[in-house]
Amino acid sequence: MKIISLLKREVSRQFYKFALVGTECAVLNYLVFLILLYHLSVNYLISAGLGALFGIAFGFVFNKMYSFNSKRDVKVEVIPYFLVYLTSFLFMIIALRIMVNNLGLIPLIANALILPVTTMINFFGQKIFVFKNKRW
Repeated sequence: MKIISLLKREVSRQFYKFALVGTECAVLNYLVFLILLYHLSVNYLISAGLGALFGIAFGFVFNKMYSFNSKRDVKVEVIPYFLVYLTSFLFMIIALRIMVNNLGLIPLIANALILPVTTMINFFGQKIFVFKNKRW
């Protein structure tokens, strides 16, 4: 039981750090989205995609160093990292399109609703596939 408790605490600590970095990435993502959409009149799908890319790039560095404390070579982690984010990116674009075109939500609300789901996809993807963090 003590081992399970320690592992739960480690995952909670990692998730807290990941959530902190993720919040910063989400804010950056949404700011880029807003600027492109409203100030530069860029299509909402392109705005959302570019916002996500800015957040992803920022997140790689801080999740590697801070959330997962990975010591592995960047070259080994960068491709799996972007594959995890490509998966969540595709989910985000498809869900955004469905929510806007089929459900009639405005892009601002739809994008905000999608971000928590992609956060969970990214946490477990990074923990398992990218930074290979074995501690649960």
